[in-house]
Amino acid sequence: MRAGIAVLCAVLCGCAQPPLAPNADAGPGAGPAVSRAEHPPSARAAASARQAELAKAASEAGDHAHALAHHEVLALLDPANPSHRQAAEASRLAIERAVREHLAAGAAARRAGDASRARDAYLRVLAQNPRNAEAAAALREIEQQQMARTQADRAARARSMETLVTGAKSRAQAQTQAESYDLEQRIELVRAGDVTAGLREARAWVEANSGDREGRGRLAAAVAERARDAERKGQRESALSLYEAANALRGEPLPEWTGKARELRRALGEAQYADGVRAMRTDLSVAISHFESSLRFDPEHARARERLREARAAQEKLRKLAPR
Repeated sequence: MRAGIAVLCAVLCGCAQPPLAPNADAGPGAGPAVSRAEHPPSARAAASARQAELAKAASEAGDHAHALAHHEVLALLDPANPSHRQAAEASRLAIERAVREHLAAGAAARRAGDASRARDAYLRVLAQNPRNAEAAAALREIEQQQMARTQADRAARARSMETLVTGAKSRAQAQTQAESYDLEQRIELVRAGDVTAGLREARAWVEANSGDREGRGRLAAAVAERARDAERKGQRESALSLYEAANALRGEPLPEWTGKARELRRALGEAQYADGVRAMRTDLSVAISHFESSLRFDPEHARARERLREARAAQEKLRKLAPR
């Protein structure tokens, strides 16, 4: 529910309905050029429609965690519609069902001795619910068992002093692998799991291991892969956020990722500017919101800055002309 509330705060930024701009051709004292019945859909209605699309896409992709977040936002935007709460409950049940199925598949694979298949099943559990303790514990046990088998095999081959020395080195290597297991699990979560949970875990690892440049680079590369995937799908805001997160995790920004982020900021700024120009004719508050968003993405967008000044001036003029 907290994820839904966080999304709702962003959605409601432009929901207020300001006075309509007067019809300049109708002369002084004329009413609004567009009646309320003909007014375009409100920002709240548009936000609801967008959330519904995102919820449907997430559900169809099997991403029940994101679907749940969008349904919760819809329930907050339109509390009188019981279908949103029903859909949110259906997503919760789908998450629980998926977690049960993957846990069962992982347990079955372990009984059959298929550690690789079991590991994949438990990673799918964490993709649905990153806090699932049973899956995290099972993954640790699988890794420990694999390392124990490796060490046992090496110990069985110890027949000479050279073998004993080799075994000592192998044990030291196994200790290093045990310490790096935490990093490997977080990289896999970024690649195959929920992006938000993956980034949270990646940042926690970097905070605890800030001096490990190699590990930071590997985590950053995994995040950049997700950024490229989002960019291919047309999810420009998500791609921008991921490229910037990749640079932050790496510690030393990569020129390629910095350039991609710059291009996305300019494209998003231009898109927000175009939306603001269209909204100028009907809704000054919405237009102002778009121009402000354009400048947040691209502070150098001169046309957006000029249009924002014009829109604010027009809004102030209308406020003064409004009857008191």
